[in-house]
Amino acid sequence: MAVVTNEQLFQRYFDECANGGNLDLCDEIFAADYQHHDPANPDPRPVVGPQGVKAHLESLKGGFPDLVFDVEDTISDGDQIIVKWTARGTNTGDYFGMPATGKPIEISGMNTWRTRDGQAIEGWVNRDDMGLLQQLGVIPSH
Repeated sequence: MAVVTNEQLFQRYFDECANGGNLDLCDEIFAADYQHHDPANPDPRPVVGPQGVKAHLESLKGGFPDLVFDVEDTISDGDQIIVKWTARGTNTGDYFGMPATGKPIEISGMNTWRTRDGQAIEGWVNRDDMGLLQQLGVIPSH
C-alpha cells in the first residue's frame, strides 16, 4: 500500500469532499474520534468524527451551493499540516439562520490538522468571518 502524505490527504479532502461533494470520502480521511475546533463556527452542532464533518459541509453547501475551495499553500511537519485556502461562492441559500443574500463572497482561511495513522484526529480553522459578513451585507464594510 502506498504511503499517502498529509498534503495528498488534504488535497483530496478539498478536491473530492469539499468541492466535489464526495462526502463518503470523509469516512476515510477523518477518524471516528476526530475533534474540530472553531470558536467562530456559526453551526451550533459540534463537528465530531466524519459524520460531523459531513453535516458541516452540507450546511456550508446549503448556504453556498457553488462554494469552491482553492488550496493556496500547505506546510506539513510530522503529524501536522497547515493548509491556506481561498473560498468563493454565492449565498443563494440559508446560512446558519441568515436568509440568502444572492451575493458572491471570496474569503481566505487556514486549517491546521493533526493526524494519526493516515487520518485527521483533530483540526482547527481560522477564516475571514468579518470579510464574509461584510460581503454578505450583514455588517458595514467601513
